Amino acid sequence: MLKTTENLFDGIIIDNTSLPDDKTQFELDVIQLLNSIQDKKLLWIRIPIGKADFIPVLTLLGFEFHHCDEHNLMLVRKMNQDALIPATKNYIVGVGAIVFHDGKLLVIKDRFSNGYKLPGGHIEKNESIKDALAREVFEETGINIRFESIMNIGHFRNGQFGESNLYLVCTAEALSHEIKVHDNAEISEARWIAPVDFLHSEGVNAYNKSVVEAAINNKDLKLTDRQIKLRVEGGEVFF
Repeated sequence: MLKTTENLFDGIIIDNTSLPDDKTQFELDVIQLLNSIQDKKLLWIRIPIGKADFIPVLTLLGFEFHHCDEHNLMLVRKMNQDALIPATKNYIVGVGAIVFHDGKLLVIKDRFSNGYKLPGGHIEKNESIKDALAREVFEETGINIRFESIMNIGHFRNGQFGESNLYLVCTAEALSHEIKVHDNAEISEARWIAPVDFLHSEGVNAYNKSVVEAAINNKDLKLTDRQIKLRVEGGEVFF
């Protein structure tokens, strides 16, 4: 028998730990549940990858895909036609670092594009912005840093895999100075460079030039992290 809980949005969520092993039994259980639901708008279920053969059962019963991660697919079914399904979007979130030391800027060259760029990369699942920034900079340059502020947010539609890309450019303090590339598969070079050389290089894209120029000329343009009580554990806020 399927176990369920109610959510805050007048919906029901099926507990995926109560899923049977047999697909035929699963179909019977879902049909029984559908027939028993009254006065609810949406029915949700998360299917783990190990039970992916249950997915066609659900789609034939009117469920739609909603969102997914590496191991699970969330599906939803309208219990009445006027119900609104909350929108979802897969965002690829990345961070880039502006790090100065002795008047020079920390830059890298990767093996996939021309010209220098800022060190950085994707934020991994359940990773904080500050931790992602420190990890990416260390992997690509060997430099240890301390997060200072967010100074720019870029939003790029139709990015990697056709998804939106949200990119946070952060300033950081260098805690070490000796270059040592750890991610040799991706990074071909890392170095300290004079900012004027970076800004006048034809191989540097306009966005990177703009954020570095802003960091030099608008030092008060920044969002710093604030320690306040949040309803969501592990959240980060900057203002």
